[in-house]
Amino acid sequence: MRVGFVINSRVPELSALGRGMSPVALFRGWDDRGSPMSFMRFRWIGEALQRTGAAEYLLYRPGLNCDAVVFLKSMGPQCDALARRLRSRGVRVIFEANVDYYTEFSGVAAMDAMAPTAEQRARAISMTENADAVIASSRHLAGVCEKFNPRTAWVPDNVDLRFVPPRVQVEPVRDGRLQVWWSGMAAKLFEFLAAEEALLAVRDRIHLHLVMDTLTAMQRWRPDVREKVERFLARVPHTVHLFSSIPDLLGLYARGGVIVSPRTLDTPYNLAHSEWKLTLGMACELPALASPVPSYVDAASTGNPGAVTICQNNDEWLAAFDGWLSRPADVLTAGRDARTVVVENYSTDVVAPRHLAAIGEPKSAGEPA
Repeated sequence: MRVGFVINSRVPELSALGRGMSPVALFRGWDDRGSPMSFMRFRWIGEALQRTGAAEYLLYRPGLNCDAVVFLKSMGPQCDALARRLRSRGVRVIFEANVDYYTEFSGVAAMDAMAPTAEQRARAISMTENADAVIASSRHLAGVCEKFNPRTAWVPDNVDLRFVPPRVQVEPVRDGRLQVWWSGMAAKLFEFLAAEEALLAVRDRIHLHLVMDTLTAMQRWRPDVREKVERFLARVPHTVHLFSSIPDLLGLYARGGVIVSPRTLDTPYNLAHSEWKLTLGMACELPALASPVPSYVDAASTGNPGAVTICQNNDEWLAAFDGWLSRPADVLTAGRDARTVVVENYSTDVVAPRHLAAIGEPKSAGEPA
């Protein structure tokens, strides 16, 4: 089965030459190599399926003869028009969603990007309703998408274990401090406020490692949020590591410790988030502490109770930190459980067949599109 991909709304067509597309994309497809989603949900899965001979995943380009085309977080007028042309030629059209653009939000978000615009909502609904099938990156998001298209499947984000460095036995507590890891966009640092009290209570016994981009993203926050985060960072010992690549991130995680993901649950954006922020660290034997985001609860319910600890409030965050600080050996045991969760549920080799199954059987042999 041959499957084409359009990634982040990058439709390779002549009109896109004035929008930053290289002419080469008309012959090779238009990738978005700056997006981890591109190589995780397209390249990693495609390489795994190619190794088994099950399917060929390619960047879509004009004239590509394929059975299906996946619009990976791709929507808008150009995507809608291409999808209509493909369907008219018998090519199966799949919309792949990783953000809840569907649920209307009337609250006040710490960052504007976490609240979908009316235009984003209309575009996502259009692509979802008119697709032959929909793939969602979290179980919660799949439930949202099902309201607009019953042919929706949950396929989680994955971790390619080929990039996980060989594990060495590392003490999670060094110099009297538990090594605590977090990665993400600097713009999301305000999420630490969800566990602020607990982290401040143990600040003399932890060292926070932040893997992210530039702190200038803090300019996008409301002034009151920025003030709180700056005050928090000034009080908690931390090191900032500049994110360069997923393999480099995995190398940092291999230094040992635990991974955390505090999150507020007041926006559709956060409720629909995938497990990936946790599972990348878990693959490196970092047990996880996390807020009750639905996907994190899914990861915690896999039968390995030490792998993910869900913290409903600051008291539970504090109890979890205290437990690990008093029994560092438990971190190593929980870390092995964490890796098992990834190997059995979130590794690329496990997820890839699910992704292909969600695409479904082609409607026809397909024609050049």
